[in-house]
Amino acid sequence: MKPLASLALFGAVALSAILNTACSGGKEIEKVSEEQVLKILRSDKFEVLDPQATSSGGDIAVLAQMYEGLVRAPATDGTPVSAPKWEPSLATEWTVAENATVYTFKLRENVKFHDGAELDAAAVKQSFERLLQKDHPAQPVKRPYATDLADIESMEVVDARTIRFKLRDSNPRFLANVSLHAAFVISPKAIAEMSKLNDPAKRQTWLIENTSGTGPYRIAKAEDYRGSESVTLTAFDGYWGGKPKIPLLSFTSMTDHKSRREQIMSGAAQFTDTLLPSDWKELEENKDITLFTWEAINIMYLAMNCDPASDYPTKDKRVREAIAMAIDRAPFVERYYGAAKPAHVLIPYTMPFGHPAGYKPKTDAIPRDEALKQAAKLVEEAGYKGAKLKLILPDVPRPYLLYPRELADLVRQQLEPIGLIVELEPRPMKEIGDLIPKGEYPLMLLGWMGDNGEPDNFWRPLLDGEKDETGAWKPSDNNLARFFSMDVHEKVYAAGREPDTAKRDTLYKDLEKWVHDQYRPIVPLLTAKKSYAWTSKLKGVRVDTGDQFYLDKAYYAE
Repeated sequence: MKPLASLALFGAVALSAILNTACSGGKEIEKVSEEQVLKILRSDKFEVLDPQATSSGGDIAVLAQMYEGLVRAPATDGTPVSAPKWEPSLATEWTVAENATVYTFKLRENVKFHDGAELDAAAVKQSFERLLQKDHPAQPVKRPYATDLADIESMEVVDARTIRFKLRDSNPRFLANVSLHAAFVISPKAIAEMSKLNDPAKRQTWLIENTSGTGPYRIAKAEDYRGSESVTLTAFDGYWGGKPKIPLLSFTSMTDHKSRREQIMSGAAQFTDTLLPSDWKELEENKDITLFTWEAINIMYLAMNCDPASDYPTKDKRVREAIAMAIDRAPFVERYYGAAKPAHVLIPYTMPFGHPAGYKPKTDAIPRDEALKQAAKLVEEAGYKGAKLKLILPDVPRPYLLYPRELADLVRQQLEPIGLIVELEPRPMKEIGDLIPKGEYPLMLLGWMGDNGEPDNFWRPLLDGEKDETGAWKPSDNNLARFFSMDVHEKVYAAGREPDTAKRDTLYKDLEKWVHDQYRPIVPLLTAKKSYAWTSKLKGVRVDTGDQFYLDKAYYAE
């Protein structure tokens, strides 16, 4: 692992043609040479470039270059942090009062949005209102992170440079939550324009051609946005932190691991994410490439639909326990060549706190031969021997799920001996995002990448719920297991508002030890290391403790 303090972003970009012109908000982009373009390859796709409407890492990587929030995570050298920390972004300072129920932010001066609007407290308030208000006229199709900020009771514009948030209850995680991409600030002009559109889907896609953040880059051209293959960003002349030195960023989706490796090795691309661990040694030995790897905050898991109103066998706890008993993590971990560790609980071992080291649920502590016997017996007792279960999986690799089809097939193979027939069904990530709230599947293989170093960032979206329009509780939109228990909700809520970190640590660990034995909604599988690689000629890249990269200070060495 190489430290990131002086990370070099590499190599001249080998584009087959020079980008001549691209339209961004009526502005014509000037001609640039190949050496002025940074070609970035992504293992996943970018499909929803609205910061408030997505939970996909492919989208967030692009959005993070265009939008900013009040605070941000600091840079990392890859070493796990002991506690989440935050530094100024659009806010230069803040105060916390009244038992962490009142947060006041002073905003940075002379900040402009891409569309010319000025950043002020009123603009921040309007952006948060679009995220939080269920009947907002500019609202997108879905708001997967709205629950993370739902404890905001009111927002007060104190003056042009000061905004105050009052919360319903004590929340020591609020700074972590306003660092989330969903809290990126969107221009009031853009919100006004989107409010004129009656179709939420059109509001959501409006931002692809009318990027309206304060960040160092803005949309130049979406070559094939509907297919999510390529997006080009151009440096924002009016960026408050100084215009970036690299004029154009070209993001291209390339899901094939071998192709990305060949592109970065040949110099045809200058930056790529998610290289196969089996290739790390060769890349690290190549003097023309900088390889950056780290122990990331993520988890890959198998979700089992717990909805008691469904017709799926997984609504029966006996079936869920049988599935958990049948899973052998060793072959999953082996496919990562030492770059993954087995997971038995929701919170990964890389989290600063909340992970009960060494603990295994009772289903995971049974010797293998005995576990298979017990599992087969449970399936038969439940009356589901020979049942067919559809397993939804992404059709593109994820940082924690490098081989979707292969690892899903391992699940299929391991469940067959206990009398369950698994049928694999790959889906695009956007379709999966739409499918989750409907709960129309018994099994799903996916995962989660931590956003802010807080256990609540795993518990609340993945195993908690929210109220619907009628006031009834339902599973959160990212809750793959479609699981909700008021007892679990109350424990998650209590842990999240505890101001003492040591006590919060204990509450979260106790929660892990209780939920998996009591309900068994998911089968955690592994936590994987992550990687970026780039040409060694590129310098000034920043990777933060939330695993996101930034290019506003990047430049090519002479």
